Amino acid sequence: MAGPPVILAVSADERARSALLEPLRRRYAADYRVLDADGPAEAVSVIESIAGSGDAELALVLADDASPVGAHENVFVAARRHFPDVRRGLVIEWGSWADRATADAVLRLMTQLQIDYYVVRPVHSPDESFHRAVTDFLREWEAAVGKRHRGFTIIGDRAQPRTHVLQSRLTRSGVPTERLDPDAPDAVALLAEAGTAYTGVPVVRTSDGRVLVDPDDAQLARAYGLTTELPEHLVDLAVVGAGPAGLAAAVYAASEGLDTVVLESDAIGGQAGSSSLIRNYLGFSRGVSGSELAQRAYQQAWVFGARFAHTRRVGGMRVVPDGFELEVAPGEVVRARAVVLATGVSYRRLSAPGLVPFVGASVFYGASSVEARAQAGRDVLVVGGGNSAGQAALHLARYARSVSLVVRGPSLADSMSKYLIDQLDAAGVGLTTGARVVDAGASADPARLDHVVLERVGTGERVEMAADAVFITIGARPHTEWVAPEVLRDRWGSVLTGADVLGEGGRRAWRGDPVTGPAPLESSVPGCFAVGDVRRGSVKRVASAVGEGSVVISSVHAHLGALARGSS
Repeated sequence: MAGPPVILAVSADERARSALLEPLRRRYAADYRVLDADGPAEAVSVIESIAGSGDAELALVLADDASPVGAHENVFVAARRHFPDVRRGLVIEWGSWADRATADAVLRLMTQLQIDYYVVRPVHSPDESFHRAVTDFLREWEAAVGKRHRGFTIIGDRAQPRTHVLQSRLTRSGVPTERLDPDAPDAVALLAEAGTAYTGVPVVRTSDGRVLVDPDDAQLARAYGLTTELPEHLVDLAVVGAGPAGLAAAVYAASEGLDTVVLESDAIGGQAGSSSLIRNYLGFSRGVSGSELAQRAYQQAWVFGARFAHTRRVGGMRVVPDGFELEVAPGEVVRARAVVLATGVSYRRLSAPGLVPFVGASVFYGASSVEARAQAGRDVLVVGGGNSAGQAALHLARYARSVSLVVRGPSLADSMSKYLIDQLDAAGVGLTTGARVVDAGASADPARLDHVVLERVGTGERVEMAADAVFITIGARPHTEWVAPEVLRDRWGSVLTGADVLGEGGRRAWRGDPVTGPAPLESSVPGCFAVGDVRRGSVKRVASAVGEGSVVISSVHAHLGALARGSS
């Protein structure tokens, strides 16, 4: 779309509307077209006109009236119907949050997904609180639509799994990224300009104009400024995994002066990094995307001095006299006095043979928000009943023709937060309970997923359900097969820590002081700790993982202090 994006201010009260328009035009008119409407009816007309012209996108709607308008529930619903990524703010007066009717309206509209948050009408000039709210909205919109400032372009077939992997890594790393079909005019022009032919593998154009043909993970990471080098000296602490728990451990360890390296084989943020919106994390009243939260934590750890070795997978671990040796592919070793295992879990592959040909193209393991926009006009299934599944379904519902959740249990109540259940209902997300996916099939085009086969739990009855894409978020299990055999794990691979070590017959396996036993987050090997989802008994919440990652550093300090005293 050629025209500048639109900000729309709506109020039937001329003075109230002017109070919005004046600061908006003064601050944003150079980059956005700021329009106004005299009430909801005129606003809906303006929105339909913008959508009909096709020459601009609606970025933000600020309105003080959520009354019904004709066939539309209100102006906010109309805006999202035409522009799925639009941000919507209910304008209220300063102090009116104390009014019960206003508070109820805000809560109702947010629960029903009709607004993203409220905005307080400016009361002075400049009103930086107002501008902060507007800027936050516009940053979220820009990230959602993928505006390409200093961004990367991937030229590749959507049905090719590697294309999805590259796009996912870049997007989750906070890199603006767009994907083009190889035969799209822009792609053809870009390839001609670079003097590169498309040969069936993805081509990546970097923000500085370089062209990479099917880059591996390390090449891609280096292309957007990430380091992959390993330390050659003995470090105080090696953190394996850069999800919320590992990032928190890195922040607290580095801030307290420990020589810290973080090893991450995938994108920063772990499973949480793919969540489109985390609404219940402390301090983010409007919610925060998993990738933004992860990037903030990464920057925080980095400025404290933690080093990161990106795209480096740990394949083995040895307990040695001065600590630990971590074998990092291909054949390199990181030596550390202490280790924090924060590798999280991965979703279990379904034993549904029909899904296999579509993995990475229309079947995705995890709550990938990267592919959401590609589901416009499609029927989508999300398999799983946890919060990750709920967040994925809500995000997909912005774009897809239909979204349905499939769960084995009788309801969502035991596995999903109440606020998510309410929002799923408001978004019209379907729910199929007591069923599991056992097979899938294609349409006349064998490259295109057409349906899945569901089996009813208990009866074994099988039914087909239309599906153009499937997102699977069930059966999460840790991958700890590489961990040293001295580290006690349960039969699922989760690392035992603290009292669990001693309670599982591990007193014989505990290699430390028999009197004190292991610290609460310490494994059966002194100096090896486990935090987050990889630890048995962990609470599967981002806030809990962050808490464990921060708390474990006091035990790391105690271990390192004991080592220093022992060597003196």
